[in-house]
Amino acid sequence: QELVKKSTKSLVNYGFPMLALGSPVEFMESYEYKLLAEMIIMAKKQMPDAIPLHLFGAGHPLTIPLAVALGCDTFDSASYILYAKHDRYIEEDKTAHLPDIRYFSCTCEVCTKFNPKEILSLEPEDKVNQIALHNLFAIKAEVDRVKESIHEGRLWEYVMKKMRAHPKLFEAIDIFTKNPKYFLESTPKFKERSIFLFSKEDQYRPEVFAYQTTVQKFKTRKKIAVLTKNTTIRPAYLTNEYATLKEKFKDSESIQFCFYNPFLGIIPLELSDLYPASHYEMPRINFVPEDFPTFAQTWNVFFSKNHFDVLYVPKNDGFLKPFVKLVPKNTKIRFF
Repeated sequence: QELVKKSTKSLVNYGFPMLALGSPVEFMESYEYKLLAEMIIMAKKQMPDAIPLHLFGAGHPLTIPLAVALGCDTFDSASYILYAKHDRYIEEDKTAHLPDIRYFSCTCEVCTKFNPKEILSLEPEDKVNQIALHNLFAIKAEVDRVKESIHEGRLWEYVMKKMRAHPKLFEAIDIFTKNPKYFLESTPKFKERSIFLFSKEDQYRPEVFAYQTTVQKFKTRKKIAVLTKNTTIRPAYLTNEYATLKEKFKDSESIQFCFYNPFLGIIPLELSDLYPASHYEMPRINFVPEDFPTFAQTWNVFFSKNHFDVLYVPKNDGFLKPFVKLVPKNTKIRFF
């Protein structure tokens, strides 16, 4: 990593208009995707955004989404023909040996014309050409899927799904969860579509990180706070759930109403319509508090900046239970 860092800095200082990261093929052949991701992000952190980065040898459906998400602008590969010479057939989430395949799920012109046995029975040169042509289709299709996911604002979701195609690829997820600030500048602050929140990794997605940062700056002079799960319909202040909640407390105007989401953390009523607090979908399952360190961080900052005499929380909320213990001692806890 230090070599990549030093080399990139030197090349930037030389004034090259474009840089390239080479020799990742060995890593990809041995499925060392995390090392590849570390190389890319180390190089990108040393480069101005205006300088594009080319990645050599990245022509596989498993590496293309990863490379694009980490900031690679262009890439190339001869994998389509090199794999074909060894009867290796590129699929969306893996590479298979043609003799091991019984059915083609691909609908390219090669796979709709031949079945696996028929391709294997072709003359050697023709066989290689047909497999290579399919491999090119597979790579092009992956590029188009990545482009479409960017267009839809769902590159994060697509990459997270892709990373579950292989355990070694899933190791690279650490690069995303440990570098949320890195992805902020390249991620729009607002999107036309809701974000999807599936698992604990999604607490680190840039839109969520940006919202948590905003909440950590929130201040109120109110001395009584009410905190409960975020409403089913959002934003909260437009719902019957919120209206019913207000009726439980006297002088509701003097109360700081807050909601929460395991991924987003605390959601003050005043920020409940700020993207993505009202623009997300998540599974209706019980999440484990220990899996959400960002929630604890936002919680601690929020209650250190806002000094409440009383905090009301739901009586049987298992997720909040460990966090309530972190509230400053001078804040009384009440249940409703």
